[in-house]
Amino acid sequence: MNKNIDKIGQYLGIDIGGTNIRFGIVDERGRLLNFNSLPIEQSADKAIEQIKTFIKRLIEQSKGYETGNTGIKNIKAVGIAAAGQIDRKNGVIIYSPNLNWRNVRIKEELENLFNVPVLIENDVNAIAYGEWKTGAGKGVKNLVCIFIGTGIGSGLVINNRLIEGCNGSAGEIGHTVIVSGGRKCHCGNSGCFEAYAGGWGIAEIAVEKAVQNPEKYKMLIELSSGCIDNISSESIGRAYILQDEAAKELVHMTAGYIADGIISVVNLLNPCMIVLGGGVIDGIPDLTKIAEKEIRKRALKVSADSLKIIKSEFGESAGLIGAAMVAKSQIK
Repeated sequence: MNKNIDKIGQYLGIDIGGTNIRFGIVDERGRLLNFNSLPIEQSADKAIEQIKTFIKRLIEQSKGYETGNTGIKNIKAVGIAAAGQIDRKNGVIIYSPNLNWRNVRIKEELENLFNVPVLIENDVNAIAYGEWKTGAGKGVKNLVCIFIGTGIGSGLVINNRLIEGCNGSAGEIGHTVIVSGGRKCHCGNSGCFEAYAGGWGIAEIAVEKAVQNPEKYKMLIELSSGCIDNISSESIGRAYILQDEAAKELVHMTAGYIADGIISVVNLLNPCMIVLGGGVIDGIPDLTKIAEKEIRKRALKVSADSLKIIKSEFGESAGLIGAAMVAKSQIK
């Protein structure tokens, strides 16, 4: 490791996703110094053990780190990003719908083991903070970061402040209702944004349509290992690239739902910028272009005229970089 890098403070960012845990060391300026990823264990206890094992291995293998009463050399804090409702004060994942974790205590375990401050934050709040401080939204006073992956979440920066709400659960845009009495959501409500435009919602809609008309969805079924139940947002993206008409219809329909969800945010908060990211957006880039046309057509003109819609600068590293930056802000 570069000696000049060793002399400045560093932060370990951890992003607990639905399928992978991502790790990275981030410097004071938000630059990613290294990156690793591994498939997540679905059990919360096993996932925490994965994190502990990885950090121990990092300490052993990296020249610039050591254990002991002084903690990890050069690592000033650990930031963890996780989807769902988070109790920041006590370091608890209250509920993570896509992992089905409830009341998972992670802060104490890691602090006791490695003797450095540990902070846990909602994943999209962390992403919004990172993009605002060092990424695509640097210097923007009012922005909303919306990530569309398996689920949908958002982070809000209003008047240069990350908005957390009464008990830290602000930004659950995926669970705002866009269709009254509509599709059942994993949260227990009906008609949620996520049930129409989140990865799992898109897949469910496509499966239902393919069951009703398998001939029309023939290519999509073939690209899903020949099984209707395997249809996913990823296979829809591949079929769309191949100009499949059924996939085109699904993409345009999904873009309409994305526009519906974002228009309400634009009209309510009047942000200067919307930062979009997540696996669904990355896998089907045209979603952004199609949705933006609808947003500019149907949102209030005074809000839409001043709005910029851009993609996340950090891609799959956005969560861990944001978590590291939030951890830095807390110890400062």
